[in-house]
Amino acid sequence: MTLNDNLYKIISSDTSERSFRLELIPDCTIYKAHFPSKPVTPGVCVIQIASELLSLLMNKELALTTVSNAKFLSVINPLETKNITCTFRKISEGSDNSINVSATITEKDTVFSKLSLIYRHK
Repeated sequence: MTLNDNLYKIISSDTSERSFRLELIPDCTIYKAHFPSKPVTPGVCVIQIASELLSLLMNKELALTTVSNAKFLSVINPLETKNITCTFRKISEGSDNSINVSATITEKDTVFSKLSLIYRHK
C-alpha cells in the first residue's frame, strides 16, 4: 500500500525547490490505530512518505537501504497540523550508484523531522 492518497495527498510540488506540499488525511486507518483519540503520524510513515516523494521526484523506482539518521523533533497530529512540506535538501549519487538524501518535514517554523536516507535503484 502506498501512503499517497491514503495517509496524505499531494497539494503541490516544486521540482526546482525539490519540495512537496502535502495534506494529511486524518480519516486514514493508520491514524485510527495510532492512536484513536489523539492521532500521531508514525515515524515509519514519515520515512515512507519521503521515499514515495523521492521516487516521484526522480521518476525512478527506488528501494530504501539505510536510514543513516532519523530525528523526529515534533509530533505530527493531523487534527492539529493539516498540511506539511517535505523538502529534499540534498540528493547525491554515490560511487556505488547509491542515492544519498537529506530531507526535512516542516510546517511554517516547525521542523517535525530531519532524515538522512540511502537508496538504491530497483
